[in-house]
Amino acid sequence: MYEKPNLDTPLTDLRSAFAAEIAALARKHKNAGQARAVTNTGHTVLFTGMWGDGVGAIDITAPDGHRVRRGDGWKIGKTEDIAAFLWDVMEQDRTSAAERACLAGLKSVSITSADAIGRTSGRQVSRYHLTPEQLAQVHALAERLGAVNAAG
Repeated sequence: MYEKPNLDTPLTDLRSAFAAEIAALARKHKNAGQARAVTNTGHTVLFTGMWGDGVGAIDITAPDGHRVRRGDGWKIGKTEDIAAFLWDVMEQDRTSAAERACLAGLKSVSITSADAIGRTSGRQVSRYHLTPEQLAQVHALAERLGAVNAAG
């Protein structure tokens, strides 16, 4: 009998509970050919190619609409590992999206610093994300440094 896991656990256990629930769903729908279910976390899971002890593919759609898929086939017994891996992929995607959202409106610039002291000069390139105001300040500073270097 399929039992829904208790999701009143710390965040670190959420991944394990998610994977266990998806594995239980796979076992429940063994030999169904295709099965769709919604997890306790609100993720929609679609299994396809379910024949015998095999699963052909899994599509997981998060409540926010983000979708991950694995379609290379595996034994039902490995579903928990596959689901845990896909949880990690979704978390990485969510983190990347949050980082991109934080950078919205910022300008990405590369600044090369050069050390011309000694026999060899060194260069280092760094990437910064600046507001338009900060970028204008950097441009003004660069122009002043350029004028000082040209005069001296």
